[in-house]
Amino acid sequence: METIETTLIRIPIKKLVISPLNVRKKQGTGIEELAALIASQGLIHNLVVTVQQKKGRKSGKYEVIAGGRRLAALNLLVADGRLSKDHEVDCRVVEHKEALEISLSENSGREHMHPADLVMAYRALIDAGFTLDEIAPRFGVSPLTVRRYLKLTKVSPRIFALYAEDRMSFEQITALALTDDHELQERLWHNTPEYQRNGATFRRLITETEINIRTSPLARFVGVEEYEAAGGVIRRDLFGEEDDGYMQDAELLESLALEKLNQAVEPLKEKGYAWVQVRTTFDYSDRAEFSQMRIVRREPTAEEQARMDALEAELEVIEAGYDASDEERGRTGELYKSIEKKKKAERIRDELTKLIESLEEVYPDDLAIAGAIATVDHEGKLRIERGLIRKEDMKKQPKESRESRESKEPGESGEREAAGIEGAGGEKPVHSEKLTRMLTVHRTAAVQAAMMDRPEVALAALVHRMAVQIFPNDSASNPILQISIDETRLKPDAEGIEQSKAATALAKKRRQWQKRIDAAGRSGKILFEWLLEQSQQDLLDLLAFCTAVSVNTVSERESTPPQEVTALMTALNLDMADWWKPTSGNYLSHVSKDRILSVVAEAVSTERANLMRNLRKEQLVRKADEELSDSRWLPENLKAIGR
Repeated sequence: METIETTLIRIPIKKLVISPLNVRKKQGTGIEELAALIASQGLIHNLVVTVQQKKGRKSGKYEVIAGGRRLAALNLLVADGRLSKDHEVDCRVVEHKEALEISLSENSGREHMHPADLVMAYRALIDAGFTLDEIAPRFGVSPLTVRRYLKLTKVSPRIFALYAEDRMSFEQITALALTDDHELQERLWHNTPEYQRNGATFRRLITETEINIRTSPLARFVGVEEYEAAGGVIRRDLFGEEDDGYMQDAELLESLALEKLNQAVEPLKEKGYAWVQVRTTFDYSDRAEFSQMRIVRREPTAEEQARMDALEAELEVIEAGYDASDEERGRTGELYKSIEKKKKAERIRDELTKLIESLEEVYPDDLAIAGAIATVDHEGKLRIERGLIRKEDMKKQPKESRESRESKEPGESGEREAAGIEGAGGEKPVHSEKLTRMLTVHRTAAVQAAMMDRPEVALAALVHRMAVQIFPNDSASNPILQISIDETRLKPDAEGIEQSKAATALAKKRRQWQKRIDAAGRSGKILFEWLLEQSQQDLLDLLAFCTAVSVNTVSERESTPPQEVTALMTALNLDMADWWKPTSGNYLSHVSKDRILSVVAEAVSTERANLMRNLRKEQLVRKADEELSDSRWLPENLKAIGR
């Protein structure tokens, strides 16, 4: 790399302005902290500037191309009166032609730039005549990394603007970048329902240009005739069966499926549902976003009970006489008999199911907010999910109805009553939704930190997440991993979480892996190639970390941890008292005086709580913080059952 000649001079703050060549367009964070550091220690690192010119003449000012956060901190000190605007700082002056390269190099090695800024900076260097092989070593990345970022310049300007404004995720824009068709990118973004705007959906619509008409659920649901009638093209194997072939237009197929689903939900609108939706896919992770409306079961009439008893008795006789080994003795004709028995048993089960369902009646309050979703099952058949209640609609119910639901809903409030937790049985919850989210964020961070060192538990959790999608059953329950894989972002719901013991441990492990992976990239190896060279133990360790950071146990509803979370905490031998303790910031300032006194009485002693009873709230918080520092007290929603 060529050495860039520069000159070091001292320049008054008032003559410094941010440069349009500075690649960082988004304001950095931590300006106040940086200002405090500069006020106490001075400016340790000099700024890098170019001479400002207007209409071909020097303006007398200098543009900062590297050190924008430091300039913001200096201006803050001037505004606060802690520095004079004439205060001089060290600046390194460079030529305009080197400014962009220096700015990108400076910002790549410091606080993370927004990827949109990085993309445009790489593009500017390409436009300036640099090659991939010249750009990559300057910034400690591989040519492949630069090429991948540059791929994002191929997206529609409108799509890129959404990404730069943080209205679209990196996963979404990289999926849309799979096609160079700007019109298609924009159409997919605007026509796809918001709840299905994810990388997986976009990739499926873009890359599934060939759909097997025998195995694709959507192809079977729409049908070949309807697809071809709409102008769809099928590539057929000249020597294949009549029903062999591949549909070429995934977007058309998706559109036809949605149209057919919309027709299927018309009768549902007449049945009193508050809302209906259509989705081409609806798996267990989607189902977890809804509650089920409550059902009251009436007693069967004498005639209904007699019919059910007769069917059950007949089914018992069939099942007792059926021997699976009959299927191996087809020569005697018993194979045909066994198949007939199985078909008859299925008919009996269907009739029993219909009889049982006829005894069920819906709560009127629930019907007013319940909806239905029409989707396509794995066999390509219409499936209607009825009686679903969106979480946000729960609040629209009358208070008595909500309390009734909470007292009867299994796995949540019902478990709270069993555990004797305050707030159950219709009483006002102890913790607000905001505090509950904050507490469960800390729980999530602790589970993540514990799991990253337990690859065998991470493997079980990963297999569980896959199995509940491949083998649906009543015990599948809610997912606790996002297999996409989506990293769970904790900071928005718990301010200061990054300083916690768990987050610190996670950050340390992340840096270790990032260093190794970056080194592999600099050596010219793609990630998969490098992974193939690693030991099984290293792969398990990396699996544990990546699985851990996808764990999500955050909740707004006050309850003991769900069974899956409890099982996970037990497997990890996780005691939240090792990772969290009540402080003014994470708990005490967010609850009432009575709650604080109750906690002190429980964790320390009733006598200590009584001595603190007359303190003002802020005094009580500080005193309780001291009293509880070594108590290992935990609120119920941070405890695993059995602890």
